[in-house]
Amino acid sequence: MDDVIDRSSTNANQSALAAITKQAAKPVTKREIVDQMILGSRMKPMVGAPEQIADRLQTWIGEGDIDGFNLARTVAPESLRDFVELVVPVLQERGVFKADYEQGPLRQKLFGGGNGRLPAAHPAALFRR
Repeated sequence: MDDVIDRSSTNANQSALAAITKQAAKPVTKREIVDQMILGSRMKPMVGAPEQIADRLQTWIGEGDIDGFNLARTVAPESLRDFVELVVPVLQERGVFKADYEQGPLRQKLFGGGNGRLPAAHPAALFRR
């Protein structure tokens, strides 16, 4: 368990292997990987009051200019429900999470215009009848 994981040929996830071998800041052991696998992921869970979670997410938004998150649940559906009911309202109050959806179809929201059609410059517009 305390041997360093070395780069070897594998048909498994190449990017995950690279992250713990050649791209790692220091050699990683199997024990360290197991210890990191809190809740089945290499990402440490965020734990705290809704405001604390919102603070961390807002920091990521500000520093990384990200526009979304992939949420992993600890307990389904409770953890997702807690996030929606407790954290989302805090993010909405701060103006970093939408409080309502714009009217109209998705295509209109993506491409603008009042008719909800793809713009003529869009490659798929060539397939109109």
